[in-house]
Amino acid sequence: MNEKKMISIDQFTADERVAVDEAFNALMQKFVQRTGKQPDAKKEKELTTEARHTVMAIKLEKEKEKALAAKKPVRKKKPASLAASEVSDFSWTASVNRYKKR
Repeated sequence: MNEKKMISIDQFTADERVAVDEAFNALMQKFVQRTGKQPDAKKEKELTTEARHTVMAIKLEKEKEKALAAKKPVRKKKPASLAASEVSDFSWTASVNRYKKR
């Protein structure tokens, strides 16, 4: 059986705690509709764990997106160090000006 560890509620912000409560209530209603009876303490703990894992997965996904957005842009190579296959546009005037005889 897949054992999921309980995630501490302290790891969530106030907004995320509200989201955990909403997810828990949704799972509780789903369980009641499916079985027709109220869950026992063990089942409530499983539903709480599942709700916390769901919200934590969403939180981690948002943090990953922020990290990708904050990542430094790739530095552009100088034209002189580019390989011939990497050159997309070539400026003849810049080339002539650079290598003018003095």
